[in-house]
Amino acid sequence: MEIIYREAREDDAAALLDHVHKVATETDNLSFGKDSFNISVEKEARFISRFAKNPYDLMLVTLDGDTVVANGIIERERVLRYNHRATLSITVLRDYWGQGIGTRLMELMMVFCKSSGLKTLSLEARADNTRAISLCKKFGFEEIGIYRSFFKIDGNYYDGILMQLIF
Repeated sequence: MEIIYREAREDDAAALLDHVHKVATETDNLSFGKDSFNISVEKEARFISRFAKNPYDLMLVTLDGDTVVANGIIERERVLRYNHRATLSITVLRDYWGQGIGTRLMELMMVFCKSSGLKTLSLEARADNTRAISLCKKFGFEEIGIYRSFFKIDGNYYDGILMQLIF
């Protein structure tokens, strides 16, 4: 197994969609669930292209062969008064949990954030997603609040934790 980390390219669109569909069946910790992320390969390619063309945003893929096993996104705010901050998201296939892939993605994304002049990075995590919260705390994120009933999954509500890192 040789794991490769690199920026996403438009020709990754189909593999990224495969990744998203698989990870959505493995966990309820995401903003989307099984069968709720229905976009075309062409639309995904345009989404990836937007990241590639913008020096303030980043989309990384983690590959095991031709399979996307993880992905990380830094997306900077577009409004002038907010553009010192960005949001972060990571997905990792369950078979690859506990292998340091999320940690390596975070390391790469932190380098990008610091070099691009970001001052604030934030994310939301399901309150009972201890793995994600622990990973973020390892990199200096702090919990700044609880968002009550943040997720609605199968008719049940789950709180979210708001986290922030100041550079």
